[in-house]
Amino acid sequence: MTEHSTSPRHSLPATEVVVFDGFDDLDAIGPLETLTEAGFPTRVVRPAGHPTAVHSAHGLVMEVPAELGTASDASDAAPVLIIVPGGGWLDAGPGVRDQCEGPLPGALAALHEAGAVLASVCTGAMLLARAGVLTGRPAVTNRKALDDLTAAGAQVRGDARVVDDGSVVTGGGPAAGLDVAIRLVARFAGEEAGRQAAARLEHEPVGPVLVGVGTA
Repeated sequence: MTEHSTSPRHSLPATEVVVFDGFDDLDAIGPLETLTEAGFPTRVVRPAGHPTAVHSAHGLVMEVPAELGTASDASDAAPVLIIVPGGGWLDAGPGVRDQCEGPLPGALAALHEAGAVLASVCTGAMLLARAGVLTGRPAVTNRKALDDLTAAGAQVRGDARVVDDGSVVTGGGPAAGLDVAIRLVARFAGEEAGRQAAARLEHEPVGPVLVGVGTA
């Protein structure tokens, strides 16, 4: 199986971590720390029209001025990697279900069409499914939502911790965000960088990680 080519540190992709009311804290913060520490130019963003004060599922309140895909000044690069957390799909709280009815899926679809890599953690995969980018493609999500993801048209790989299918990467439950992020570091910065990222976290990556199992 052929791995994706790696890139030098100076060309790591501009990365945006999307947050919204009800997002799961670990889904977003784990990848944010991992990618930032690995040198990815990363910022936190909110969906278009969302209030700047974003409330997580567990009481964290973040002030997020920037909107997804909107450069704050002329020097900012368009996002090439977008991290989409879950939260609010498996319970009655705000989160992914609400966002599925808003502008976020359309924005994700447009950015994907423009060449961005979309990576989801946990039930963030349901937002990618609503965006139409998982139809007929291998993917994984929280174990409690695998049937929902199947119904949404994905080729669910419940045996996987992470599925890297080229322009779309999906991960399992909340702690899988670390494994998604480590996979992304290895993919864009090289396997040694991925090992260093795991060592910084004192985290032993959990598998299996399926790479290139479908269409890129």
